[in-house]
Amino acid sequence: MKDKNFFVIAALLVVIVLIGGAVYFYKTKPAEESAFQETPQGNAETEKSSEETVLAKDGFALTLPVGWTEITPPQENILAMGVDSREEINDEKVKETGFRTNLSIQQDDLSKYEQPYSLSDYVDSVKTSLMQAIPGIEFAKEEQGEINGFDAVFVECWSTQEEIDFATLLVFFKDANNFIWAISFNTLHDSWLTYQDVFYQIAESFKLE
Repeated sequence: MKDKNFFVIAALLVVIVLIGGAVYFYKTKPAEESAFQETPQGNAETEKSSEETVLAKDGFALTLPVGWTEITPPQENILAMGVDSREEINDEKVKETGFRTNLSIQQDDLSKYEQPYSLSDYVDSVKTSLMQAIPGIEFAKEEQGEINGFDAVFVECWSTQEEIDFATLLVFFKDANNFIWAISFNTLHDSWLTYQDVFYQIAESFKLE
């Protein structure tokens, strides 16, 4: 039971950072600074073309649409973050936070837990933890898919933070080394239809190397 509790806490921390980390990052940056910072050249191999950006990190890569930029994650356990740097925000409340539509990538090593967990177990624990941590969160859709040849789970959810309505796509898959990969895509609820297909395209471009 102790191990199970630890697992739930770990899952909670992973996704709370994924969903809320970007909001925290933007709100806590000094007003005189830019709302986001590009990752310094050399920290990651980034190949640019006129149409897209291939973001290559240690062990994985994904393709970002034109206009998306890698930013420096606010916490070390976030492997990579990116934002739509061309997004135009009209809501004054959102402008004050500096929020931009974004993605975050993390992983969790299931071998550290005494009890074996399936991908389904992991996703269920995350959803349970989120319901406890974020009042009113709604899981609008969940479906099976594939990422990099591995079975994946896609979860669409709505939440309200700082009186702002957000839409989030959570993507989970377990690789051959028993690591859970978690990708979170976050946008304003009103922008969901604009970004929905973009999020899925980015997720499906994810490759392990």
